[in-house]
Amino acid sequence: MGSGKTTVGTLLARQLAWRFVDLDDRIEESAGLPIPQIFERLGEAYFRQLEADQLRAALGRASELKQGTILALGGGTYAQSGCPEFLRSAGVPVLWLDSPIEVLLSRCMTMTGRPLFRDEASFRALHAQRLPSYQLADQRVDSSGEPAEIVAQILRLGIVASGGNQAHLVVEKPLP
Repeated sequence: MGSGKTTVGTLLARQLAWRFVDLDDRIEESAGLPIPQIFERLGEAYFRQLEADQLRAALGRASELKQGTILALGGGTYAQSGCPEFLRSAGVPVLWLDSPIEVLLSRCMTMTGRPLFRDEASFRALHAQRLPSYQLADQRVDSSGEPAEIVAQILRLGIVASGGNQAHLVVEKPLP
């Protein structure tokens, strides 16, 4: 939350002429409910199962279409047990959009509809809990700057190339 996954992911996909898929959008479509209502009505365990199912479906779709895809994960996705290993075994490069916690906090203070964002203290605690998972990503990019420069940094890494047919993931900072 607040790392720029949707903005950066959309720009990167556009530059590469790839598809952009937001996992949160897929989850909401599948459930027929916004994420806060999924948490409220069905609980976090149900949400996490739906999230895992939609991740597998999105990767399957990208492979089936043989079309380059930028997939933006929700903040808790990569921190779920087995997710880093699943993506690694699928040969999917994972990119961590990282920003200092103060930048994330300032961005998130104005956001609504985040079921696990309650206050600064809980934000910091969840951040600390998920940080070790995010450090497992294949690459890290500072996402505190301008989106166009962040995209340029990603392209300089050489992990994505125009015309490719792999699914690539943009992983946001560790909050949902």
